[in-house]
Amino acid sequence: MTTPTPTDPARYAGADLRLAAVDMDGTLLDDDKNFPPGMDELLDQMDARGVTFAPASGRQVWTLIDMFPGRPGMTVIGENGGIVMRDGVEVSSSPLDATTMREAVRLVREATSGPDGIDGGLVMCGKQFAYVERTDDRFVDGVMPYYHRTKRVDDQIAIIDAIEAGQIDDAIVKLAVYVIGPVEPLAQATLAHFADTHQYAISGANWADLQIRGVDKGSAVRDLQRFLGVDRSQTAVFGDAGNDLSMMSEGDLSFAMANASQDVVEAARFVAPSNNEAGVAQVLRALLG
Repeated sequence: MTTPTPTDPARYAGADLRLAAVDMDGTLLDDDKNFPPGMDELLDQMDARGVTFAPASGRQVWTLIDMFPGRPGMTVIGENGGIVMRDGVEVSSSPLDATTMREAVRLVREATSGPDGIDGGLVMCGKQFAYVERTDDRFVDGVMPYYHRTKRVDDQIAIIDAIEAGQIDDAIVKLAVYVIGPVEPLAQATLAHFADTHQYAISGANWADLQIRGVDKGSAVRDLQRFLGVDRSQTAVFGDAGNDLSMMSEGDLSFAMANASQDVVEAARFVAPSNNEAGVAQVLRALLG
């Protein structure tokens, strides 16, 4: 695929920017998972101008908050839009139904068991914690960078029952499978069974996600716009992969990274320099003037 040419910043400089929703992996972070140089200073400038910066990710909200330490009032879109928080207070969330969760647990147990079992497991992504019943360090060490609040449990079905009974104050907003290897075999054997009724996506080389139909990063941006009182003309969105597609229509200032998949490039109005060129930071500085 030919790498798109980034758009001249003069085309969008001086916009009335009030909200920037920014994907993390492959977009804000470079390939080594580093932030762009000068990120703290840029966020200070955005705060001073009254612009809300909202990382939008499949990661847990608590992980996103931890990634921006010392910044009170952080706004985050976590779990691919399953939950939105601002300054530690929930703006919106969309819990999954218990019937689907129980069947997903059963399917993952079946697909990962025995000598021919797939080397992966299920992460039940709650508002408060992520719950895993595959508890070996090899698996959990792969989950923890994305889910800082992870609980190892004996039985995920028991967690679902306890949440339903009000014994645990939490709600599951997303199911994710993580595979130590390519995710497609486990995803197809498990979460893909619900693709006709739920929002299903391959979200990375090792990850696939399931959540309520219609819940995605785009719906979360709309929730946040209503909460903040801003509109599309005041919104910039940045992304690189399929789970960012839904955001592209929610901001008049929509940017595909130069390293983005072709479908994201086609959906966006502009192309930003790649994640390895600090493209998001370059564009935001231009927008701020």
